[in-house]
Amino acid sequence: MALKFPYRSQYPNVPPISTEELASKYDAGKVVIIDVRSKIEYNVIHPMGAIHLPVSKMTFVRDLGELIAQHPGKTFAFYCNGVTCLKSYEATKKAIKAGYQNCYVYDAGIPDWAIHYPEKTLLLGKPISNPEKQLIPKSEFKKKCLSFEDFKAKATGPNTMVIDVRDHIQSSGKLPGLEDARSIPLDVFIPNFVERKAHQDKTLLIFDQVGKQVRWLEYYLVENGYNNYFFLKGGATAVIKKQIYK
Repeated sequence: MALKFPYRSQYPNVPPISTEELASKYDAGKVVIIDVRSKIEYNVIHPMGAIHLPVSKMTFVRDLGELIAQHPGKTFAFYCNGVTCLKSYEATKKAIKAGYQNCYVYDAGIPDWAIHYPEKTLLLGKPISNPEKQLIPKSEFKKKCLSFEDFKAKATGPNTMVIDVRDHIQSSGKLPGLEDARSIPLDVFIPNFVERKAHQDKTLLIFDQVGKQVRWLEYYLVENGYNNYFFLKGGATAVIKKQIYK
């Protein structure tokens, strides 16, 4: 089934590069692939050799210029999480606006690359050997996402632990009915909780800011043997918006 690209029309001056074109240049050593997502997303999965340079970084344009100077004559492909993710478009737009040449958006993103070239993809630091088993389908992830009502109801059950993985910048206070949630920022939660296999006997109820970081957190949970866990659909933002517009 051919991919659809709903946001290309919003970026008419940002040239795309297809998965096949990118792979050809990759094999020939003629491209620098740049991951513009967060560090956790990059650490979970990325093409072998991809360079992490988040578009959210204040010095993105300057750092990109230094990178381009180190790779004269090469193509630069910016990617993020696929056809509905705008980070790669924004990164390429910034690069072109800064006057950098040979910059393309790889808007099929890491999902398409991993499916077509698993042997050229690192998942938690290791090449993918069995994509059907190792890659978590979005449909399976959605089964772990609960509405706020169901999330709160499950939180009242026995042997449960509610964990808020937002950092101090994202956090906008406690959620109603979840005031006792433990606050453990994601960059602390992964090494100090998940990788230590803490509380695997409990049901973990985890929420982030907008329900996207937990998509990548799930890989760490599965890798470390967690089975009984759920996420808040849409994250804290969905709950806050619902409260505001009641």
